[in-house]
Amino acid sequence: MNSLQIIDIKASSHYEIGVHYGREAEEKIRAGLADYRLLFSEISNLSWEDLKKRAMAWVPLLKKEWPDLLEEVRGIADGSGTGLDDIMFLNCRYEITKFPRPNECTSFAILPEASRGGKTFIGQNWDYRAGIIDNITVLNLETPDGTRIIGLAEAGQVIRNGFNSRGIGLCANNLQSVYDSPEPGGMPVTFLRRKALSCGSFDGVKTLLADTPRNVSCNFITASADGVSLDFEAHPRGTDLLEPLNGILTHANHFVKNPGRNAIDTSPRGDRLRELLEKRSGDIDVSWIKQCLADHENYPKAICRHPSDVSLPLRRRSITVASVIYDLTDGEAHICSGPPCEGAFIRKKI
Repeated sequence: MNSLQIIDIKASSHYEIGVHYGREAEEKIRAGLADYRLLFSEISNLSWEDLKKRAMAWVPLLKKEWPDLLEEVRGIADGSGTGLDDIMFLNCRYEITKFPRPNECTSFAILPEASRGGKTFIGQNWDYRAGIIDNITVLNLETPDGTRIIGLAEAGQVIRNGFNSRGIGLCANNLQSVYDSPEPGGMPVTFLRRKALSCGSFDGVKTLLADTPRNVSCNFITASADGVSLDFEAHPRGTDLLEPLNGILTHANHFVKNPGRNAIDTSPRGDRLRELLEKRSGDIDVSWIKQCLADHENYPKAICRHPSDVSLPLRRRSITVASVIYDLTDGEAHICSGPPCEGAFIRKKI
């Protein structure tokens, strides 16, 4: 797989963060936009301009509620020489590509009672289309208030999973409920993830994820270096909470608390990951987590995903595009491009 682009950013404003990011990632941003334009020409009757207009419908809400993040995406657009509508599309692609949508991602949190040395971990296998692997960036940024954040994004997106210098980590999985709507409304999920990673406390994250309106569902798994974790099965009508069991929390793409909310059939990847992690409960370390994330049981719907549907072009087939393990105790990220059974993990301190 390709080597990951790591972008280190320190700036005095959110706009300048975006400009720096956009300049550094311009090639990947443009490649990502070309990929989505081709994708939608194959799967949708909507024109590229119509898709970007749909994304721009969220701008007034962002301007009102989170103007700092709107300035960040304006900076990305200016820095990369693209349009605000292009960058808004990339940051709203979760909502726009959701109908219909494949299963994505298996995430986890491991608390001190289950780990070796009393550490807290959070992470996931990020599953999506093979076509985006070359366009993933690692962002390591310092925000104007001094908070440092490290995590992953498709080039042009704000950070979508990661952790911060306050010890707050967040990962996420696709959920699709019977309440989801394709119409713009509520806060786009990618912006919500980025906002959560700006929080200075676990209570702040809890309030943000529970109270922010949304028009589609998403699962958020959160943890703090203090050794606490919660899972939020968020949908347009509310949020169901899941707590760790014996220091382990795992999730995939189905509603666990209330299965009646599910709008799609899903695989048991979350249960399989728990089963594997529990084999070393009390002694779980980074090495064991890597082995668990590389598991191929239940292929082609395994934890470690590989392209299988030969009826689709390779770039549209489902694959683990990246694998991440965030050590919240030591402030260290372990990141692998592509399936973790094949690639090497790089290490990056926050």
